[in-house]
Amino acid sequence: MRGWLNLGKFAYGLLDSGKNALKHATMEYKFMLSNTLAAMWCVAFGVYTAELLFIGYNIIGHTVLITAVFFTWFVFATEKKKADPAPPNRVKWDLEREG
Repeated sequence: MRGWLNLGKFAYGLLDSGKNALKHATMEYKFMLSNTLAAMWCVAFGVYTAELLFIGYNIIGHTVLITAVFFTWFVFATEKKKADPAPPNRVKWDLEREG
């Protein structure tokens, strides 16, 4: 069980953009490299499972998925920069008088 936990931590660290080798790369380079890696893994698993007819569909599907993830991140990051900070909470609860 401990081996699976360590493997999960390694995989999360590998995919975490703040910790992996691409943390200082530009967003365009990260996007291009992510698509290239996805295509490479699609071909690798296609050859391994002998599903050579579906490699093209897998590559297109991964490209669409990665594009959607990067676009979503871009929209959230842009809106976070444009949005005003939330006002401080003015609700004060008196727990001694509650209940």
